Amino acid sequence: MKTNFLKITGMFALLAVLATSCKKDNNETSNTSLKNNTNNAVNAIPANSVVTGAFTTPLSSPGGSAGNWGTVYFDLANNATTTAASAYQASFNGSFDGNINANTAGAYKLAYADVPSTSLAAIAQSAFTTLNVKPATTLGSNTSAPGWYAYNVTTHLSGPVADRYVVLYKGTSVAAATELYVLQIITVGYSIDPANTSNYFGQISFNYKKLV
Repeated sequence: MKTNFLKITGMFALLAVLATSCKKDNNETSNTSLKNNTNNAVNAIPANSVVTGAFTTPLSSPGGSAGNWGTVYFDLANNATTTAASAYQASFNGSFDGNINANTAGAYKLAYADVPSTSLAAIAQSAFTTLNVKPATTLGSNTSAPGWYAYNVTTHLSGPVADRYVVLYKGTSVAAATELYVLQIITVGYSIDPANTSNYFGQISFNYKKLV
């Protein structure tokens, strides 16, 4: 009996040690995850890799050029929508929120360049020169003013202007930029607001990459 009692006591002691060890490991894993989320290292986009950004407008509005779809603030560094009070490089407004703007308060600048015979994946900082880079306040539909997307009145579809690249940068020039993003629109689309079928939400998607 005494021998059995000692065996049982020893088994419980071993289980207690294992349980304490597992609890410690779980806590350490949880704390590491929290640290990564805090510094945003998990979400930072890789340099020179094409990523896709997308969002739905915060408000719905009737179709047409006039309307209010709200303003979207986009953190290109982490490929996520954010707020005006947080870090961001680009904001979107206008018809279906298809107009892109630079965060000038954060010292970012907006421009565009037409660069034929290349792609977003292949384009490099050296492709942008003083001859082809044109400064812009905002870039929307390519109609009366230069824009980054074109709307087809027959198909009612929108897409990128051929060979056109949006450059959003910080610095004295694109060549001397300390931070540089290159973007191309995919589509300016829409979806019906189920709460008000006369209104539409904007559905925006674009490809981009960070060169600097």
